[in-house]
Amino acid sequence: MQSQSSSILPPVLITGVQGMIGRRVARLLEQRGRRVFGVDLRSGGWTPAKGGGFWLGDVRRIDLLAGGRFLDLVPEGGHVLHLASVVGVVEVLRRPVECHEVSVEGTRKLVALCQIRGAGLLFSSSSEVYGDGGGRKLSEWDSLPETYGAWPRAAYPEGKRAAEEMVLASDRGRVARLFNVSGPGQGWETGMVLPTFVRACLDGRPLPLIGDGQDLRCFQHVDDAAEALVRFLDAPEDVQRLLNVGGNERWAIADLAEEVQRILDRPVGVKQVSAEERYGGPAGGCHHREPDLRAMQQELGHRARRGLRQIVLDLAGDVSLQARSAV
Repeated sequence: MQSQSSSILPPVLITGVQGMIGRRVARLLEQRGRRVFGVDLRSGGWTPAKGGGFWLGDVRRIDLLAGGRFLDLVPEGGHVLHLASVVGVVEVLRRPVECHEVSVEGTRKLVALCQIRGAGLLFSSSSEVYGDGGGRKLSEWDSLPETYGAWPRAAYPEGKRAAEEMVLASDRGRVARLFNVSGPGQGWETGMVLPTFVRACLDGRPLPLIGDGQDLRCFQHVDDAAEALVRFLDAPEDVQRLLNVGGNERWAIADLAEEVQRILDRPVGVKQVSAEERYGGPAGGCHHREPDLRAMQQELGHRARRGLRQIVLDLAGDVSLQARSAV
């Protein structure tokens, strides 16, 4: 039965397949009988099932992979999920040029390859393209900012926005704007807020809080994001081509810090820090970022099923597992 499904369902290439989201999408697709191929700068975490494949390399230089037979990387008549990205404020500040190029140059090459191979392309964008939400829910049809401030921080949203425009200008391109994905496999070292809070809490340290903590975010579990992306890949041709993908729970960061302590039953308190202390440089600011998810729900029939408690507990379990592995 699985081989029959594999022969009917088109194969998928995932860039950034070894990342937190990529590994989960790959496994979901394989469970559904799909052949999955992957490209990443690192190996480990995901190993392709029979019939799939993995290439170690940089999406910006995809034409140098597969022994120069780079056209073979994109499955003819299949799909490409472009997840490759520099993620986390710490890494963006350290590697702004690479961050921008992975989105822009990597996407430009993939768009061209997909057009040649007749493949669909789903690009993983970010809620950061909206800038500051200004206190309202952000719809796919809202106008985007004219500027994202100064580099190096602006490298991330500028690159994502430029890539979006290329993908949507292509015949079979789609864009998923992801809102604050978190969960097991996300490292605190890159500056992501939830793993940072969970790690500090488990270590018995006060949680680092920037400013007054009133910035608002909506988090989604990585497994919910992966399920939405699979649905988007398999959606009919007439589906809306640009969709927000996120969760419904709203959290001010100060309240988030209190809730993490409550869930883990570790009242360690908070510590005021600057952006420079937290990230190693100026990080800009966004006071309100909340998605309008009506289109996602209507077009994909998808709703996030896992709340903050599940995200925190799964992150804590991941931290504990890493600690045991290090012994």
